[in-house]
Amino acid sequence: MNVMARSRAESAKRVGDRVEVTLSDGRVITGSHCLMAVGAIPNSADMGLEEAGVRLKDSGHIWTDKVSRTTAPGVYAAGDVTGVFALASVAAMQGRIAMYHFLGDAVAPLNLKTVSANVFTDPEIATVGYTQADVDAGRIDARAVKLPLLRNPRAKMQGIRDGFVKIFCRPGTGIVVGGCVVAPRASELIHPISLAVDNNLTVEQVAKAFTVYPSLSGSIAEVARQLHTRKTSAEA
Repeated sequence: MNVMARSRAESAKRVGDRVEVTLSDGRVITGSHCLMAVGAIPNSADMGLEEAGVRLKDSGHIWTDKVSRTTAPGVYAAGDVTGVFALASVAAMQGRIAMYHFLGDAVAPLNLKTVSANVFTDPEIATVGYTQADVDAGRIDARAVKLPLLRNPRAKMQGIRDGFVKIFCRPGTGIVVGGCVVAPRASELIHPISLAVDNNLTVEQVAKAFTVYPSLSGSIAEVARQLHTRKTSAEA
């Protein structure tokens, strides 16, 4: 598969039983089908929101703070219309925060760095927290260990040859700040790393927790152990 990232399509036309797509840099891609995914816009116009004191962004999204409040007293908003990550899990969390805040309970503000996401490809690609791109760009100083699933005994039993587990932690403290899992059902495997990121757990704490043997989650604990070893070696 050739993934042409950061490319923009200019036009598409049918040529016989094929489709030709011309990119903005002049390149032409030929295929059997062309799928157009143009995104979505918020359906917030002509609803009386602005008249009620609800501030809209230029894009039409509803402005909210970290606890889902709009600019109108007593009015909350959640989901894609807020312009935050367009994920069902984020929408649900925004809704829960809004409800508990309205009821007077103490709530933690929405922290987008703790959001886990998954690409449902084969294998799946799940991420949470900071990424390798963040580290490369200098947005955070972090150590990383990447462990191929080929070394995992359960993966060998199931014939899984592709995939890996990667965890990022802060040097010195060992606090887990991000992770990536590429594997079948990575959407399930990312949850332990999400817990670590959300609760500022260290690689030592992740490594000490028991995992079932054999299991794919064992690779998460093994990566944490390797990060602990590297952190200790660096300090020595």
